[in-house]
Parts: sequence; C-alpha cells; structure tokens
Amino acid sequence: MRRFAFSPLPLLLVAALGGCAEMRTPPSAFAVPLDLMPGATDPLRSAVDMAVADFADQGAALAGRPVRTARAAARLEYLAEVLAADPRYAALPPGTILALRGAVGEVRRALGLSEITPPEQAVTLLAGAARALEAGRRPPLPEAVFPAGPEVTLRRLNEPGPLPEAAIATGRLQETVAALDATAGWSALGETTDPGKVLTH
Repeated sequence: MRRFAFSPLPLLLVAALGGCAEMRTPPSAFAVPLDLMPGATDPLRSAVDMAVADFADQGAALAGRPVRTARAAARLEYLAEVLAADPRYAALPPGTILALRGAVGEVRRALGLSEITPPEQAVTLLAGAARALEAGRRPPLPEAVFPAGPEVTLRRLNEPGPLPEAAIATGRLQETVAALDATAGWSALGETTDPGKVLTH
C-alpha cells in the first residue's frame, strides 16, 4: 500500500490568508448594545439616521423623554468612537469626525457625564440607564462618571436642553455618508465590503 505523507502547508496557508483578511478589516473597538439599533440590517446608516432624528431641531424631541435621551447619547458616543478609530471608515473627512467629537462633549456636559470617561464605559452606562428607566427602575449612575450626582443627571436626561452641535454634526455625517454612497467613495481605500454592514462586528 502506498503511503502519503501529510503536509501542514495547506492549513498554514489558509490560516495566513485568514489573518490577512482580518488585518484588512479589523474589528471595532467594542460592540454596540443591540437595543441601540434594534432590528437594523444596515447598522451604520440606521445609527446615523436615528442620531439625526434624535438631535434634529437641537434635540427638541428629547425633552421629557429620558429613555430616548440616554439611547441617543449612547449612539452618538458609539458613532464618534467607531467612525474615528476603525480604518474601514477612513474615507470620512476629518472635519466630520471632529464635529462628532464636539457633539459628544456637548452632550456629556448637558447630562453631567465626565469628559474623561472612556467611550465604551459611557455607552454601557447610558444604554443600561435607558433599559432601567424603561423598566421603571432607578438606573445606576456612579458619581465617578456622573460627578454632578444621579439626581442631577436624571433631571438632565429628562430635559437635556438645546444641543446645537449634535444637530449640526449628525446632519453633516448623514450628508457625508450619502455622498460617499453616491460616488462609491468607500471603495477608494480598496475595501470591497460595504462598511455600513460591518459596524457592529
């Protein structure tokens, strides 16, 4: 009987190719809580559209709606961080990213959220606060993150006040995404995958 020697080379090539694919499309820094974009088949554009609706008219629709305010703030935090850090979205102009970061600062000040809080922690706490409020429970709002105190932050979630920077930044982001879609601008970086469909990976 003829014996065949087993070579690990094919398996090594497959592993290497897989590693190259991961380098081309690295994962986002953290995963978005699913309740921030329920049922979204196109996470990027869904998040952008919801952010625009949340902060339209300087956030007028958020008044008296603390659950929506908490989720809007969490979505904005997530968008600003992921779009700035993930190379799949490098086609976005730097000015758009800077505007989003300015909007995050504005919303943090409005809610009494510390400006040195890491984005992932802010998203987790804000999304958790929304779930707790929706269930009729008192949300955990640690003073290390919300130094004004939980009572102040709860009032501000109910009445965040005008948020002009967030309105401008999210509107600009929506226009930019639409322009990149219309001109196939995402593919300028050599990406063949629609970046909108990998936002939550």
